[in-house]
Amino acid sequence: MPVKLHYEAFGMGVPIVCIHGFPLDHTIWQPMIPALAAGNRIILPDLRGHGLSPVPDGPYSMPEMAGDIIALLDDLDLPQVVLVGQSMGGYVALEVAHQAPERLLGLALVASHPYADSAQQKQARMDMITRVQVEGVEKTFVDFPVKLCPEAGVQEFTWTIIRATDARGIIGSIHAMAGRQDRREMLVSASFPTAVVLGEKDPFIPAEVQHRLQADCRDASITILSGAAHMLMMEKPLEVAAILQKVR
Repeated sequence: MPVKLHYEAFGMGVPIVCIHGFPLDHTIWQPMIPALAAGNRIILPDLRGHGLSPVPDGPYSMPEMAGDIIALLDDLDLPQVVLVGQSMGGYVALEVAHQAPERLLGLALVASHPYADSAQQKQARMDMITRVQVEGVEKTFVDFPVKLCPEAGVQEFTWTIIRATDARGIIGSIHAMAGRQDRREMLVSASFPTAVVLGEKDPFIPAEVQHRLQADCRDASITILSGAAHMLMMEKPLEVAAILQKVR
């Protein structure tokens, strides 16, 4: 059953829904709002288990998390939107595109990709769940902000969000990421415009994955931002906003 998501909205015009990554919340998109809200209606939800949205018991699945977004579109009476997802939010956006392609004017992945986890990656996620259960959120993720971005201000901002995220939401979302399906087809054969924005120095999407994306998804607009890491909407807000304006 869908969860009624908390969200914020800004501006008027073409609806652009931006989905945050793990284990963050909608506020990561704030640096882009001044550039993106001119002529657009920006909708920033908190995924289930994150931010101010409800925290149902897990495990979660990508179809469930996508269903929450589709329910939000219905509640807001938005038949079609430009859908943007960062990191885990990209996985959710891809699942929305798979379930309801008719709802998309365009799809953009920011610091994300369409591939499923390998067996090794799935095991690493299960190990992370165990660590959260044993040591708690703060000890498990104390080094995570440094991996997300080298900028001290971004690290401080994300650490505040991570520390406030419920362990149940974190564990449920890890299950969802581990169990997700490969959704390459949404970038290869979509009937709507697609774009991928990556950071040159993103430790979560290394060069070999970036090259694989460029080879597999030739019809998508793929941009690699020089010197950027994983928090592109905070590191390069003007550049990312300019790209998203064209995805429709």
